[in-house]
Amino acid sequence: MTIALSGIFKDSTAQAFRGLTTLLVKGKAAAEAAGTAEEAYLAARLFPDMNDLKWQVQMITEFAVRGAARMAGTAPDQLPNLPMEGDNFDALMKRVAECAETVAAADDATIDANAGMAISLPVGPGQTMDLDGQAYVVRFFLPNLYFHITTAYNLLRMQGVSLGKRDYMGA
Repeated sequence: MTIALSGIFKDSTAQAFRGLTTLLVKGKAAAEAAGTAEEAYLAARLFPDMNDLKWQVQMITEFAVRGAARMAGTAPDQLPNLPMEGDNFDALMKRVAECAETVAAADDATIDANAGMAISLPVGPGQTMDLDGQAYVVRFFLPNLYFHITTAYNLLRMQGVSLGKRDYMGA
């Protein structure tokens, strides 16, 4: 049995975004129940030099939209740039939903046809990573997707939000 690259990309993103939405819903409820300003949760960092919860959500949603565009064959200089917006849980949940719709709308046949496409990614000052489309999805996109959603999970758990694996998994 062959698994289509589009299925890996889109299904994994959809599930991860369902989990991320659950995390945000529970984070908002916990903040309200504790009488704590949402900003306290959204500004949480695991370590001072790491980005906060709000940034994790903003970044991974833009990353997914850009990944879908990249796999659809969009030129690197034409990839979408989403503003880093969303200063509360509701705005971030809306952003996740909108980005999930964008990824879901990506054309499966085009993604699958671009499995061998050459991709050169900037990964730091003067550094690039050269991958084909399949390697990009499996070795770059998915690890980044899970890293940032796991970080969001950990930031909320650190704040005392009651979350479990089923929440993370979008079950």
